[in-house]
Amino acid sequence: MARTEIPVTSTVRDGVAQPALTNGDATNDHYITGGADGLTLVEIVSSDGGAQTVEVVPNPTLTADGLTVQNEVVDVGAGATVVAGPWRTNTFKQNATNDLYLNPSVSNTLDFRAYRLVLPT
Repeated sequence: MARTEIPVTSTVRDGVAQPALTNGDATNDHYITGGADGLTLVEIVSSDGGAQTVEVVPNPTLTADGLTVQNEVVDVGAGATVVAGPWRTNTFKQNATNDLYLNPSVSNTLDFRAYRLVLPT
């Protein structure tokens, strides 16, 4: 099945309005286009009565001394909001567009927002 996209809101010095939440989908999981760029943060909002997790999937071609790298686990407490990231490109990219894959442990009680830092020129 196709992963559910979490849209990215670019942040600027003047600030941005908080975007809508993307509802968690543990059946299809999620992706963020270009999210493994070292500039993207993910806000994870829990309305669950228990602690949950979100796995961040590493680059499938990355090995450490011949060993496969395991998923990073982000712990989200009951009713808590967690901001996670950023993620290094080489370690977490899934494809040529540097997509980031997130696997929530539950549907409906974990919601997501993604923000990308826009560096001033």
